[in-house]
Amino acid sequence: MWTAYMVTFSLGFFGSMHCIGMCGGLVSALSMSRPVIWWSGLAAYQAGRVLTYSLMGLAVGLLGVPLQKLGGFGQIQLALTLLAGLMMVTFGLNIAGWMPDPFVRLAARVNAALGFAGRIQKAAASSAQISWFGVGLANGLLPCGLVYVALSLGLASGGTWQPSLMMAAFGLGTIPAMMFAPVVVRSLTPKNRGLVMKTLGILIILFGLFTMVRGTSWMHALHTGGTAGTHADQHQMHQHPMHSQ
Repeated sequence: MWTAYMVTFSLGFFGSMHCIGMCGGLVSALSMSRPVIWWSGLAAYQAGRVLTYSLMGLAVGLLGVPLQKLGGFGQIQLALTLLAGLMMVTFGLNIAGWMPDPFVRLAARVNAALGFAGRIQKAAASSAQISWFGVGLANGLLPCGLVYVALSLGLASGGTWQPSLMMAAFGLGTIPAMMFAPVVVRSLTPKNRGLVMKTLGILIILFGLFTMVRGTSWMHALHTGGTAGTHADQHQMHQHPMHSQ
């Protein structure tokens, strides 16, 4: 169980440089509208994001309840694990700069539909932490391949509450980069940023490959164990046949 939490946390942590590119502008707009970075406001913003991710994980967990009652849920878990691994590889290629982001246009449309520009302006002018918390809640709804990977892994876990905790771990993993996005954006030169992004992209690609191999190995072990168990039962029945009364 802890392995699943560490995987989603690591996914959020290593992919958080992408979060700076996608959402760091929002954080920078909030922070740089003030002469001094308002850390408590940024913390409220992060809390809003993590809460949204956790609620999305809970929704996925509840969705998985009826799916578990269907026949062949193991195949569904395998498909979700392979899909998550494939999305990680795609996402890693994007972070490394070797492939365009397939969600960037959709994110821009949702950004406009949610009225982020107006929300940010209001939050920046407000001294209430609840305003920044509200921006974080809405920010969590932005289309993001990284979020979809974590949700797929949560659904593949087959639990009800576990996907919510996995998504919370994912959100916590993104906090370090998102919390210090203004500092990071200012400090990294274009050359250094490219090197960091390529390194993180390769790490996420390796995570994706590991996830796919782990998923197929788990399914193979499950299938082999089930088959071995069936053969053992048949052998035992053959050795000790039931006697009629």
